[in-house]
Amino acid sequence: MDRNEAYAALDSVKYTQGKLAERTQWPLWRHALFALAETVLVFGISLPLPGTLAGFGIAMLITIFTVRDDKQRYGLFVSGWQGGRTRIVLLILIAFVLAMAFVSFSARGEPIPAPTAVVASLATFAGCLIGSLMWQKIYRAELREGDPR
Repeated sequence: MDRNEAYAALDSVKYTQGKLAERTQWPLWRHALFALAETVLVFGISLPLPGTLAGFGIAMLITIFTVRDDKQRYGLFVSGWQGGRTRIVLLILIAFVLAMAFVSFSARGEPIPAPTAVVASLATFAGCLIGSLMWQKIYRAELREGDPR
């Protein structure tokens, strides 16, 4: 492979990444589905075991629906676990959801719905919605910039 072929191959990769960046613009409702799944998990943890299991089941159904819808609508599903700066956003989101889950769990035994769990759930929804939008923005920028690693 000579230098011109290598440059042409790199240009082709950049073009493909640019097209993928255009394609990975999800609507607000898609980000809200992610936030809702996390919220249902967090709230479910505040409930007795059958409620916790139901919350887990509902969150999994939301996730399955989201993956199937993404594949049908966009032809692909992009996992949140990517390289580069998006991983930092995801790790922050995981830490945040775990903290809200701990707060929600501490409300077990309170009358249902426990005010503490409701506040933790609302914070989870808002934080995950904002985090998902930030993740998308960074992901698209990294695709446009080239290899994020």
